[in-house]
Amino acid sequence: MGKRATIRDVAERAGVSKSTVSLVLHDSPLVRAETKAAVADAIRELNYVRNRAAAALRSANSGRIGIVVNDLATPFVTDFVVAAQAALMRRGLAPIVGSAGEDAETEDRAVRLALEHDIAGLLIAPCHGAGLPVFDTILAAGIPAMQVLRQSDDRLDRLPFHSMDYAIGSHLAAQHLLDQGLRRIAFVGGHSGHQIAWERASGYRDIMQVHGQRPLVIEGDASRDFGRAAMARIAREHPEAEAAICIDDRVALGMLGAAGAARRTVGRDFWIVGFDDIPECATADPPLSSVHCDVARLAERSVAALLGWIDTGNRPDEFTREPVQLKVRASSTVA
Repeated sequence: MGKRATIRDVAERAGVSKSTVSLVLHDSPLVRAETKAAVADAIRELNYVRNRAAAALRSANSGRIGIVVNDLATPFVTDFVVAAQAALMRRGLAPIVGSAGEDAETEDRAVRLALEHDIAGLLIAPCHGAGLPVFDTILAAGIPAMQVLRQSDDRLDRLPFHSMDYAIGSHLAAQHLLDQGLRRIAFVGGHSGHQIAWERASGYRDIMQVHGQRPLVIEGDASRDFGRAAMARIAREHPEAEAAICIDDRVALGMLGAAGAARRTVGRDFWIVGFDDIPECATADPPLSSVHCDVARLAERSVAALLGWIDTGNRPDEFTREPVQLKVRASSTVA
């Protein structure tokens, strides 16, 4: 009896990747008609019969889990990946990591490459602009997959979302500043079209409205350079501003470093709160208050939820938020 044809044989005969053959077998709308025809011809010529039980067993026992993230240049994202890798390796599993660099095409390639390695499941922190195609590819592969850190697809019954409670974070930061008598508080950094920026600003907006204060939002990139520029802009255009809550610690540290040139003294006539609580916050001068996000806990719980889904077939809750807390330091304390 001749050797039974495999999906790899079909891929080689059709001149495509294994993931493309898998998409064709799932009747994915993402594959071009001519590619589908080439795969169909190869299946017919090789007399390929899909062994669903073997495919499921191979995936579940591959020992590989995909992690595709928006950008490893972001400290918070890097910390998540490091913690998720450690959680997987403690369980004897191999992480396959891809970074999109905030580019949707790169993200799509990273997901397809991970799928070609027969991953058993996938954690994806989608890049800005990620749309349905990449998630259609994931769903067509038929493996457990979760969105983490950011949500870009609303099909939470199939792509559950796990992240931090960002809105509560900015709520806590704003309330902390308001409780000390400050009223003219800015929110600095991020772009309104980006989900995390909207979430991180939402708690601030809500609490400012409750206290009858008009929000001041200064949009821009999450970077130290923007933080420095924002500090100068506030001094020039909004001299009445007393404090700032920043989209992340990079922006906050940039503002902190530029305060002297803007004739502001942080902790005496201007107050700053960051977001994420990276290690540098505690050693800054003055030490930087920040919304602490336990990214290691988030990664561990995301990995546990995904592996539980793989092992038992029980899908995690559609929407899960991990708690945050405000770490108060000298940069936001009114004497």
